[in-house]
Amino acid sequence: MPARLTRERFEAARAFMADRATPLDFALWRRAFEGGDGEAVIAALTPFQNPDGGFGHGLEPDLATPASSAIATSVGLRHLVRAGAAAGHPMVVRAMGWLAANIQDGVWPIVDAHVEDAPHAPWWGFDADLPARWLGFCFNPTAEILAWTYALADAAPAGMLAEAEGRMRRTIAEIDIITGAYDLRCAALLAEAPQAPADLRAGLTDLLLRSVAAHDPTDEHAPVLDLAPTPASLLAGPLAGHIDAAVAELIAGQQADGGWAPPEGWNWAFIDAAAANHATQVWRGTLTRLAVEALAAHGRIEGGARA
Repeated sequence: MPARLTRERFEAARAFMADRATPLDFALWRRAFEGGDGEAVIAALTPFQNPDGGFGHGLEPDLATPASSAIATSVGLRHLVRAGAAAGHPMVVRAMGWLAANIQDGVWPIVDAHVEDAPHAPWWGFDADLPARWLGFCFNPTAEILAWTYALADAAPAGMLAEAEGRMRRTIAEIDIITGAYDLRCAALLAEAPQAPADLRAGLTDLLLRSVAAHDPTDEHAPVLDLAPTPASLLAGPLAGHIDAAVAELIAGQQADGGWAPPEGWNWAFIDAAAANHATQVWRGTLTRLAVEALAAHGRIEGGARA
């Protein structure tokens, strides 16, 4: 019989979220499982947005700088869409303004020099090799930002959208395979964005199918249920043979306190123990929410749960 999260362990996860998750993650949990109001998500997200419209302040937990960054802004837009914010919402309008001011040759550099103003994990270090480490930012974060921009297109400056779309089309035509784990995840979000042009989605889908065929399903940076968080996900079919094992592994990873924890390779206490410990605690709430959402979407919780 396929593995399922028991009701007892589901309730343990819920107690963990109530006691230890951030207000934002708990608001997102309540929206997913308890009919929570989108306004509660927006209220919890508000402190992370800067006057310039971008997001920062540790919204990406291992990146503590208060300054706006493209990676944090992609997360902010993700939550705004999840909360049901309309294109005319002031937070959306301000975010689009920041994106328009910070696009560079059709992509959004994932971080800038302000990353060095506060503690951060080593993979966020700002140096000359940053573009190479992140595949020129063509997918992470640009593909995800473009997905949310299509969803909120009425707020997006037309020139910005055209510039990003043109660069994405060139990227799809020029590369044979996506190798980065996070790049795969961001590309999948864009390929599944219903508001994106059909031909762009088709070309990206072909690229993703080639790429996932070469992807290691045990990669901790892009596990199967991250690439196929629901049975309707674009990559759920190609990864179908790995779903049961991924579900069993995810369930086994729940900690005694009801939460999930990041993989060992995420630990950066050797850089700054206090900052890394704080980031880990924040990230645990996010991981717990995402784990239970994926299990619910795949029908792997006893008694069922909506997500």
